[in-house]
Amino acid sequence: MNRLTGILDHSTVLRTLAYLIATFAIAEIVDRLLRRQDGALSRMLKRPLTVAETTRLRMVRRLVVAAILFVGIGLALLQMPQVGTLARGMLASAGITALIVGFAARTVLANLVSGVLIAFSQPVRIGDYVLVDGIFGTVEEIRLTYSYIRTPDNRRIVIPNEQFASKVIQNYSIVDPESAATVEFTVPVTVSLPRVKEIAEDEAGRAAGAAARRAPHLEVAQINLDNLLLRLQVWVADPPQAAALGDRLRLAVAERLKREGIIGGP
Repeated sequence: MNRLTGILDHSTVLRTLAYLIATFAIAEIVDRLLRRQDGALSRMLKRPLTVAETTRLRMVRRLVVAAILFVGIGLALLQMPQVGTLARGMLASAGITALIVGFAARTVLANLVSGVLIAFSQPVRIGDYVLVDGIFGTVEEIRLTYSYIRTPDNRRIVIPNEQFASKVIQNYSIVDPESAATVEFTVPVTVSLPRVKEIAEDEAGRAAGAAARRAPHLEVAQINLDNLLLRLQVWVADPPQAAALGDRLRLAVAERLKREGIIGGP
């Protein structure tokens, strides 16, 4: 009898392993096939896929693979009666366990649903330049439960999709990718504004070069007793360019104003 029981146990384990191996193999094959569909769809449409289409296709691929893994692992576990018995015993013996599991599942499901909503309603897309909680960066991945933002200094910010979907997000790319590099500086109230305007716009044109989309614009932002606060704006093709241009432009304008004797400094 013990020998027969051992054979049955071995058979159950082997059957479970076979289900698991088949599940992971099928998931990998389907994932590769769906990845190839991006190129096939692009050829069919005779154009590159948009970022919105790419985001949706990635989310669909991940959902399909997750569904295959969920069903396959579930079928594998059903081959082992001990697992079902243990699970029923845990649920029947401790109500607090069910409460904890339910709370954890709520968070996971909320992130999953939020990820699907983000992928299909498109408040942000892969490649968009955004501001979230004071953090600037490019949306690098929108996964089933988490999204990844790459900052200009190459950090990765990982945000749960539930929080990502509920926060106020400034998206600089979704409608019009053009963005302004803004530089503020002060000059003495006695200076010649036409000359300062000429210098600032000249430096803006040099710093922006071919990236400039509109003519530079200088305005008086604030008038004080001893100085004027001026604001210089230069429009470029995308926000990352604007951030880099703002740093270069601030330094160039300061150096030029010093050389011209308009502001003090060594």
